[in-house]
Amino acid sequence: MFLPRILSNSSSKFSTLAIASPHYQSFLLPIFHFDNATHQMRRHFSSYPRFDFESIRKPDDAVTLFRDMLRTDPLPSVILFTKLLSAVVKMKQYSLVLHLFDEMLQRNAPVDHYILSIAIDCYCRMKRPDFGFAILGIFFKRGYEPTVVTFNTLIKGLLLVGRIPEAAKVLWKLSVYQLCEPDERTYNIMINGVCKAVGSLEAIDLLCSLEKGKGICKPNVYAYSAVIDGLCKEGKVDDALQLFSSLGDKGISPDVVTYNSIIEGLCNRRRMDEAQHVLKKMIADVPNVDCNIFVCLVQDGKVKRPTYVVSMKEIDVTHIVTKCIDRIFARKMDEAVRIFQLAVNSGIKPNIVSYNSLMNGYCKKGQVDEVSRLFTIIPYQRLERNVVSYNIMLEALFCDGKCEDGIKLFKEMEALQVSPDIRTYNILLDGLCKAHRIAEAFSMLHTMKDKGVIPNIVTYNVLIEGLCNNNKVREAKDLFDELPSKGMQPSVITYSILIGALCEEGQIEEAKGLMMQMVKNGQLPNSVTYNVFVQGLLKRNKTCDAIPLLEEMDARGFTLDETTFSMLIDPVVREGRDSVLFDKLKKLVPKDLYSR
Repeated sequence: MFLPRILSNSSSKFSTLAIASPHYQSFLLPIFHFDNATHQMRRHFSSYPRFDFESIRKPDDAVTLFRDMLRTDPLPSVILFTKLLSAVVKMKQYSLVLHLFDEMLQRNAPVDHYILSIAIDCYCRMKRPDFGFAILGIFFKRGYEPTVVTFNTLIKGLLLVGRIPEAAKVLWKLSVYQLCEPDERTYNIMINGVCKAVGSLEAIDLLCSLEKGKGICKPNVYAYSAVIDGLCKEGKVDDALQLFSSLGDKGISPDVVTYNSIIEGLCNRRRMDEAQHVLKKMIADVPNVDCNIFVCLVQDGKVKRPTYVVSMKEIDVTHIVTKCIDRIFARKMDEAVRIFQLAVNSGIKPNIVSYNSLMNGYCKKGQVDEVSRLFTIIPYQRLERNVVSYNIMLEALFCDGKCEDGIKLFKEMEALQVSPDIRTYNILLDGLCKAHRIAEAFSMLHTMKDKGVIPNIVTYNVLIEGLCNNNKVREAKDLFDELPSKGMQPSVITYSILIGALCEEGQIEEAKGLMMQMVKNGQLPNSVTYNVFVQGLLKRNKTCDAIPLLEEMDARGFTLDETTFSMLIDPVVREGRDSVLFDKLKKLVPKDLYSR
């Protein structure tokens, strides 16, 4: 049995429900300073003041409103304080919630079991479940009875920090001491947490114990889906399929999430025929499958984690298109199109996300005509192009060297009131820089700032690289030096661009100093950094200086790119097969170069 075994692994000294007094104050949490100086003049409140919780946009707004509430006499009802704390929770400002809660206790503001539950939830979200259990003591002290929701929160908090035996002990005590009756969500949380922290086989044990138990709660489709997903992620696809096939006998119908996990698991094991078979079964069996099923974008030849979106009212499914494509086939657009067509033939109407995904796949393959064709037909499918559609089309045009067409499309996009985002501007800046239109790129930078789009480090990487490629390395270095004043920290990519440019100019010592600076600032060089530096040294015939870098590359598991490898061939031939250089080269040549 799962629970007795996992409980035996917990410390005999541990007692999760033994309540300690919490010190939930300054040493644990960041301090929020509430300045009373700006509130010397008291507001005049009516007998029934009204508080505008909709006006809360940032933490300071919540603090100001909280101060106003504490100044009213009598104090507002507990419902209003609950609304305030809930608004702060939505901003994910959990530390602030706990500081406000602490002050409420000190000022004798009304606190009920709802507010205590909010405090417990915040401690658990901050991965401090011990203090959540301390708040539970206030429940009992004030005569409140914690509900199953409260205990579910605490169990989830323990699982978040990997304390599986203690979570199991809490679950066991709920029944033994009849504190409350665990519900389906309790067991779902437990199963999901065990899957992530211990492994799916342990979760299967828990499933079996629940199936055989005498309680009214039996595992539901969510619980089985969690275990099936865990098995697939661990590569145990056959075990997942076996559990999946047994669901019918248990009276459980797989849902879209269950099918998606199986499909992804099969795809990742390159079992494409089986994946397509499961896909067809899903289309046939799942009610309302002609709704948003899943989104899976293929970018840079890799399948990203799908986002599940299920809408039971709209008939506009998205793409099944790339979900059934294994990572190794990510660039085979004919496979994507075939699966896309399978969905269409099954009566599923693709939406804009489907078309964006196909466009993106063609864009990565450099098939601009196909991107343009799909972009053109979107309106004829009674769909509206969104900012993602325009970004993909812009990227395709600029990559094809069609700078003027790209600028024209950008103007069309603005005329149609499709608001450009940061990615749109980064694509534009990159296109202008590659077209050697640096002045226009910097003018566009000012435009985006004026329109409220804040540049990010990618923006500055594009501009720095543009300056370097246009023989303006000094200006690039100046812009690099300005980054901290703009609130930006250079990334590994930023350093690699500039190090490569300095090496190209023969500024080896300055490049070396920059590499030392990046390490000092916590940015470790990556494969690109090492390769561009080695190339710079080889161009200056500094082969001996390159050897220590090659040794570092070997130690960190990096390999040579094609350019570096080709530049090393002549020095190796000169020094011979018995040289240190040849020995290093053998270790650093990527395997795919051998097969060419």
